[in-house]
Amino acid sequence: MLMFEVRIPKMGASTVEVDLTKWYVSVGTSVVPGQILAEVESEKTNIEIEAETAGVVAEILVDEGSVTEVGTVICRINTEQ
Repeated sequence: MLMFEVRIPKMGASTVEVDLTKWYVSVGTSVVPGQILAEVESEKTNIEIEAETAGVVAEILVDEGSVTEVGTVICRINTEQ
């Protein structure tokens, strides 16, 4: 099983933590590149995290409303079709 790890992207030199404010997918959801997976919020901005690959969401590792560090894996996508 090939898994693609989705991480919180770097959002600026001073940002080390973000709030994961919303999931737009759940385990079992089929995704395509560019599809919005989640939204995160820092002190300065909100960003949408998009799928970089096609597949099926296999795991969600960070709950909505959680504070997490930049670089953290938030979900895994099974890329084997």
